[in-house]
Amino acid sequence: MQLSIHEIANACNGNLLHCDAVDLTVTSICTDTRKITPGALFVPLKGETFDGHDFIAQAAAQGAVCALTENKIDDAHTPIPLIHVSSTYKALLDLAAYYRKIHNVKVIAIAGSAGKTTTKEMIAAVLAQRYKTKKTPGNFNNHIGLPLSIFQLEPDDQVLVLEMGMNHAGEITPLSQISQPDIAVITYIGDEHMENFANHEAVLQANLEIVDGMLPGGKVILNGDNALLTGAIAKQKTQAFDVHCPSSDSIIHVEPHGMTKTDCHFRINGLDIHATIPLPGNHMALNTLIAATVGIEIGLTPQEIADGLANMEVPGGRLNITQANGMTVINDAYNASPASMREAINVLLLDTPDKTKTTRRVCILGDMFELGQVSEERHREVGAFAADASIDLLIAIGPMARWLYEGYIAATDRVFSALHFADADTFLAQWQTLLFPGDIVLVKASRGMKFEKIVRTISEETA
Repeated sequence: MQLSIHEIANACNGNLLHCDAVDLTVTSICTDTRKITPGALFVPLKGETFDGHDFIAQAAAQGAVCALTENKIDDAHTPIPLIHVSSTYKALLDLAAYYRKIHNVKVIAIAGSAGKTTTKEMIAAVLAQRYKTKKTPGNFNNHIGLPLSIFQLEPDDQVLVLEMGMNHAGEITPLSQISQPDIAVITYIGDEHMENFANHEAVLQANLEIVDGMLPGGKVILNGDNALLTGAIAKQKTQAFDVHCPSSDSIIHVEPHGMTKTDCHFRINGLDIHATIPLPGNHMALNTLIAATVGIEIGLTPQEIADGLANMEVPGGRLNITQANGMTVINDAYNASPASMREAINVLLLDTPDKTKTTRRVCILGDMFELGQVSEERHREVGAFAADASIDLLIAIGPMARWLYEGYIAATDRVFSALHFADADTFLAQWQTLLFPGDIVLVKASRGMKFEKIVRTISEETA
């Protein structure tokens, strides 16, 4: 990044304060003083319990050369030049929009109730086979993370793959407007975030905001197996664009290879694509198909698509499988929804390399957040699904997981194969009496449950 502070002030509609004639150059944008590097522009944001303006001097001491401010400061002895703006948050978005426009990149944006991060990694891996590609790091998919993702761009980049998340209506629109996607992808519409919406149609409409910043000629790729995404609301919203709805009709064959990888065979626009992805489960096939469709739309060959998928980066906490204390631990603790819970349980039931070895299939499942009015019903349904799958032991953890436990008990006569704990610490105090060498253990819950602590603890070597 090489931006002058006068250029930044213009992009933000801001006024430059306390600056001499020298036009300083900014080499990075930062909102966190813990990550300041020399040459940075510091953007102080305000939250419920903090105000980044209190750390401008600290940012300067750590190498920042300029900072935005909402406060009109008359003191000419500030340690660095300041750019006065009406809102540092809006200025961050305005600057990101400007930075995106001065880079000649193709932007692929991804939204949806579930599967966004995995699909993002697939798409980025595919496109990187031919183009210099940047992508959203981790889950930087909100009103702060997405601008920071855009600021990664370098002059020779050709593609930017952006994930867009939301919890409320109106949150994706500004993200789309600043990124101006060339291709918009929606992976799935389900129960996620129902706590903040009246119904599934409202969730759909919030995700369809992804097209609000698209320019004419854009392409939209929607999950063709999802009834909401092929219905009238989606058709009305996307009618100005070239719309594709890849569905399971294009999937010729899917074959899991235990818990390590999955073979997929697709036929898209008359082209055969044979791909092996380093993730388990039949449910991964549709996300893989969507990524392959993006590759076809951008002009990649079937071999380039297959090579990219084979070398994709598996997101942390999403069906990561390790061996620990004689157990196979499936770490899917990053997040959870009713659909992804069922899919993860199905992964737990896949064949192991040694089919003759006696193993127990153990589910450690926790609360699913933001389900609102359908929360109790969905937890009970997942519990019943686990019972029908005949897993050997269900360990339900959390206040809402009580419904999951009760749903399991109601669906089976094996009542002694389920336990409920109020919280993770209570379970961890006795985990060694419940889990044993040879067990295959699935760990999954919503992000706020912080079940990565469970994964770490049961994975520590014991005597």
